[in-house]
Amino acid sequence: ITLNSNSGGESSQSNNSAAVTVTASAIVMPIDSVELSFPLVGSVVEVLVEAGDTVSAGDALVQLDTAILQANVVEAEANVISAETEVSYLRRINESSNEDILAAEAEVDRRTAILDVAREKLNQATLLTPLSGTVATVDIALGETVTPGLIVITIGDLTKMKVETTDLSERDIPSVKVGQSATVFVDALDQEIGGKVTHVAERASSVGGDVVYTVTLT
Repeated sequence: ITLNSNSGGESSQSNNSAAVTVTASAIVMPIDSVELSFPLVGSVVEVLVEAGDTVSAGDALVQLDTAILQANVVEAEANVISAETEVSYLRRINESSNEDILAAEAEVDRRTAILDVAREKLNQATLLTPLSGTVATVDIALGETVTPGLIVITIGDLTKMKVETTDLSERDIPSVKVGQSATVFVDALDQEIGGKVTHVAERASSVGGDVVYTVTLT
């Protein structure tokens, strides 16, 4: 990217004399993107997308083996029914104390909570995308085991892109302001496009021992 630090309020002659050009390398990325992972351990039985596929919010991306999870749900459902039956029985007989009924009802609540957890874990075995966009990366394959937090799919909305600098020096950052126009040369397209600075990082980072600031353009 190349930015010109001229002020629009100056005269043309003054602009020419005060022109300062700042050049930096940058990367193009979606404004909206998400890295997806599973919250549980499981074996992959189906990968439903490939890199480059277009997906809509709510689409299934990866499916884990659910045999054990489904069995846990069935068992939990049976336990809830059993607890509810016990409450009904205690309410029908005269010998039941109020304490016994309350304890049985509490057991229904406890087993219902266990059922809710089992159902949620079953739902978590299917990885869904919360974002409509394009599949950028698929880092999992059939038969592999996933662990919590392992990034398996990256989705990005390629209709809205941004550019972030990677090596803009601290020496050049005083010449960069939000709202400033820029020229972005995209190697992959062999083309120049216009851009505008939308954010300048308040904190510096270090790249190869150099102090740099990240500048974002759209």
